[in-house]
Amino acid sequence: MKTKKNFTFEYSFKLNYLRIIVYVIFYFFTSFLLKKLATEDEPIPVIHMLIESSVLRGIITQLQMLVSLLLVLKANRQGYVAALVMNIYSILVSSIFLIQSPASLPGIIAYIEIIIIISTVRDYKKETAAYINEIEKNRNSLEQSEKRLHYMAFYDPLTELPNRALFMNRLEQSIYLAKRNSTLIGVIFIDLDAFKSVNDTMGHAEGDNLLKELARRLSACLRKEDTFSRFGGDEFLLQVVNLHKIQEVNTVVQKIMKSFDKPFIIQNVEFFVSASVGVSVFPVDGEDAQVLVKNADIAMYSAKNSGKNRFVYCSTELKNDVIKQMKLTNKLYRALDCNELFLYFQPQVKTATCEIVGFEALLRWNNSEYGLISPTVFIPLAEKTGLIKPIGLWVIKTVCEECKKCRNNNGKNYRISINMSLEQLKDINIVNEISTILKDTTTNTRNIQIEITESIAFNEEPFVLKRLLELKNLGVSIAIDDFGTGFSSLSRLKLFPIDLLKIDMEFVRGISTGSSKDKAIIKGTIQLAKNLGIEVLAEGVETHEQFMFLKEAECDEIQGNYFHKPLLADEVRLLLD
Repeated sequence: MKTKKNFTFEYSFKLNYLRIIVYVIFYFFTSFLLKKLATEDEPIPVIHMLIESSVLRGIITQLQMLVSLLLVLKANRQGYVAALVMNIYSILVSSIFLIQSPASLPGIIAYIEIIIIISTVRDYKKETAAYINEIEKNRNSLEQSEKRLHYMAFYDPLTELPNRALFMNRLEQSIYLAKRNSTLIGVIFIDLDAFKSVNDTMGHAEGDNLLKELARRLSACLRKEDTFSRFGGDEFLLQVVNLHKIQEVNTVVQKIMKSFDKPFIIQNVEFFVSASVGVSVFPVDGEDAQVLVKNADIAMYSAKNSGKNRFVYCSTELKNDVIKQMKLTNKLYRALDCNELFLYFQPQVKTATCEIVGFEALLRWNNSEYGLISPTVFIPLAEKTGLIKPIGLWVIKTVCEECKKCRNNNGKNYRISINMSLEQLKDINIVNEISTILKDTTTNTRNIQIEITESIAFNEEPFVLKRLLELKNLGVSIAIDDFGTGFSSLSRLKLFPIDLLKIDMEFVRGISTGSSKDKAIIKGTIQLAKNLGIEVLAEGVETHEQFMFLKEAECDEIQGNYFHKPLLADEVRLLLD
């Protein structure tokens, strides 16, 4: 079956040869007339009555020139050859007649001129064709470059999915249509959980293959009018359009979550990958593309922080929490400069004599806008932003200065316990900085105790033990807080340079409730510590019953509201006086 292209070519080919035949016939017909005019002694009567013979020969020669030019212009190479042959033929014939009469000389010159003209035209035509081909080639190249640039600008080269720019453009268009049609749009933000482990285990090339397979798998969950985009790294965005109920968004989300149930096969190894998914809905969660994506991102991080492998819909409470956290983070940068941070000191007493032997420094933040901020809120923010390092050094310096004031007032040395986070221990310069503060404030190292939680102390990271040994070499003591609530390790309890174990208030509260298990844990911890030569302090003691039980169990020290609530520095000095 002939294609349209083949049919067009065949038609053009036939038309070309037909044109050549017509022109050749016309040319030889005119040549015959010229011959007739040249050989007849008497011109043709009818023609002679209308026009002179010499003028007629000139007209015919001009027509032959025109035919020759038309052959070159219209019939390409075959036309040029035909025109060349015909004009050479005319030169030869005219040359024969030149012997008989010089009247043929102008005709010979005209035919030579025709040959020169058609050759020039042919050369010009060839050059023009070459230029046109070059221009066409450049145009095609530009078109390909334009397509390639468009692809690079709007598509992800790995997964071949739309990228962030194209997604946002389509989302804006979808919002415009949704406003006109009163429909909903679901924006779904997907972030893979623990994708780094795949890269670390199988390499980045296989990690890329997993992303490609994921793109194909999730694309099957969508309709043609929906858009699936790779936002960057292991983050993906979907927009589901033309919806009338939020339940329709939920149906798509369920399909997406279900698609992760099937493992990904990489080098014949099964990998189960989960995802944290956040969902925002137009117009409920925003009427702007940027806002919808931002709210879906907020919901996704909420899903990740809630345990991963789940989906969360954006809500007003969620957005307000994020906004507040952002504001608090910004204000925390100014907290030190604005003197909003301060310390409480809670006395620690010796169980046997009820004598104050030390204090725990408790960091607090009183913000001008939000008032008192709980440490459980701002400490994680400080760790996340890196502000924990300057804040931690401020706490240490302030404690050392207060320690010096107490010694100057009553001549006694009290131990002050300072909490330290994992982020601070990661700092390789922290020990040198603490040493400098101790020297500058002329603080006795025996008055300073560094307190870390059990989860930090028994962390698998080798730098934790190294840092604690360096601190111990300074002369400060080491306390383990919240003992018994984390992953207790007796072998690490033996290896770590620990001076004091703090029993968590969770077990102390069990004394008042009559929990035999809590009492047994407390007694066991005290006995274990004594056998290892470690002192024990019980936190959160609030009743006489708790105090008496701990005293009978021979707990070394007690901290809690039963004796003293946390006090400001001035209140501590009054208490000691």
